[in-house]
Amino acid sequence: MPIDESKLDAEFKGLRGPVKFRLFSLVSMPSARFVGLRLDRIDSEACITSIPGGWRSQNPFKTMYWAAQGMGAELATGAAPFAMARSMPEKLRMFVVGTEATFGKRAKGRIKFTCDEVSAARNAIEQSRVSGESVECDLRSIGRDSSGDVVSEWVFKWNFLVTEKR
Repeated sequence: MPIDESKLDAEFKGLRGPVKFRLFSLVSMPSARFVGLRLDRIDSEACITSIPGGWRSQNPFKTMYWAAQGMGAELATGAAPFAMARSMPEKLRMFVVGTEATFGKRAKGRIKFTCDEVSAARNAIEQSRVSGESVECDLRSIGRDSSGDVVSEWVFKWNFLVTEKR
């Protein structure tokens, strides 16, 4: 059975809600909660996260630590597939099997990470559901500062495997 659209919309709405996301991040990602990671947008087209600059996310050089950027970038690529997993009757195993990052500018202030490849993740999950095999999918996240300049580009290689019903 494919992903249930009404359940998926409800999952997206729930993750957009500040209370549910704060509770989710506190329980599942405490370090991300500590640095102030936010989920700004999530829908069937894109996912946008952001992290504020400041002492909780900075390195000794007064810029955002690369690992803090990685948390924001990974969530931008993984939140939509997570919501999809909760919207289908089968179990979805998903994890990162590789990553690449390039840094183009010093990251200062609030950095927004955008992944506009939600449909690619959905296609990979559907392909795994039909084939019963694991499917790898590269999802890109672009980090931009408040002036719109690219500070970092990330590619996360996700592995998706749809298994038996719950």
